Amino acid sequence: MLFIQNPLTIGMIKYGEEEAKIIDYIKRLERHIERLNPVLIYIEQDDLAYSFKKAVKERPKAWSKGFINYCTTQGYGKQQGYEGIEGTIKVLEARRELEMKIVNKLNIKKLIINNSDYDMEKYKSVLMEKLEFVRR
Repeated sequence: MLFIQNPLTIGMIKYGEEEAKIIDYIKRLERHIERLNPVLIYIEQDDLAYSFKKAVKERPKAWSKGFINYCTTQGYGKQQGYEGIEGTIKVLEARRELEMKIVNKLNIKKLIINNSDYDMEKYKSVLMEKLEFVRR
């Protein structure tokens, strides 16, 4: 996911860049790596707000303060006037929407895995099954 995550984080969240420019950039990256036959693994959550609030509870306050600040005081979050935890969730939801647009435009192999139940053993098993399928 870093293939998508890093350009989106910098382009959208940090700089508030236009969606089309971000998509174009990632498509250009894809053209450079296609011959390597990569597999994009995208981990999704059904309830993004719950997942983020869970992370806020589990991680140090300094992490959540820094993350919320990063998402709301620059780029997309600032342009939208978002603040606090709820504003951060709106930024993350917008990012997820753009991620899915990008994933659907990519020509490389993709695995989309849902980890909404936080069951690490089930998640590992599903991941291994899907990777075996991709290798064929």
